[in-house]
Amino acid sequence: MQPDTLKLFISRLEDLGAKAYVCHSMQDLFQTIYNLVKNVEKEILIVGSETDYRKELIERLEGEGVSIRIVRADSITPITDVELSIGFPELGIASTGTVIYTASSGIEEASIYFPETHISIISADRIVYDLDDVERSFNDFLRNGVSIYLVTGPSSTADIEGEIVKGVHGPRRFYVSVLDIH
Repeated sequence: MQPDTLKLFISRLEDLGAKAYVCHSMQDLFQTIYNLVKNVEKEILIVGSETDYRKELIERLEGEGVSIRIVRADSITPITDVELSIGFPELGIASTGTVIYTASSGIEEASIYFPETHISIISADRIVYDLDDVERSFNDFLRNGVSIYLVTGPSSTADIEGEIVKGVHGPRRFYVSVLDIH
C-alpha cells in the first residue's frame, strides 16, 4: 500500500462523517479503542476476521473489565439491546472510504448494522485503492457462499422532505482505527 492510499482512505472516511484514527502501535490502538468503549455499560459485540491484533485487543479490553461477546456464524443468542460493536473487516477501499466484511450468517451481519455505534479496526496493509482490487480478493469467498458487506460511513438517508436521517439502516456513529505498524 502506498502512503497516499492511507491518506485517501482517512480523508474519504471523514468526508462521510466517520471518525478515523491511525494507530502506530498496539498500545496506541488499545488506548484509542478503550477511550471509545470505556463508558459503555452493556456487552460489546465483536465480529469479523481473526487477526493477531484482534485477539490481543480483546484480551486487553477484558482485562480492563469490558464485557465482550464474540459473534460467530453459529451464534444463536439474539442481538438486542446492544449499543456498540467492534468489527475486524477483511479489506478497506481507499477511494470510497469503505470497509468490507464477510459473513456466513445473518447474526454476523446484524452485529455490524444493529448497534448505534460501530468501530472497525483494520490493518493498513488491508487497505486497497479501489473496487478493482477488491474483486480479485473476493472471488473465492463468493464461490464458497460467503456474503460480503460493504460499510461506507455512518448510516444516513433522506426522508421525503429531504431531511437527513441518521441510523436508519446501520450505525449512527462509525469509527475506524487503522493499525499502521511499519
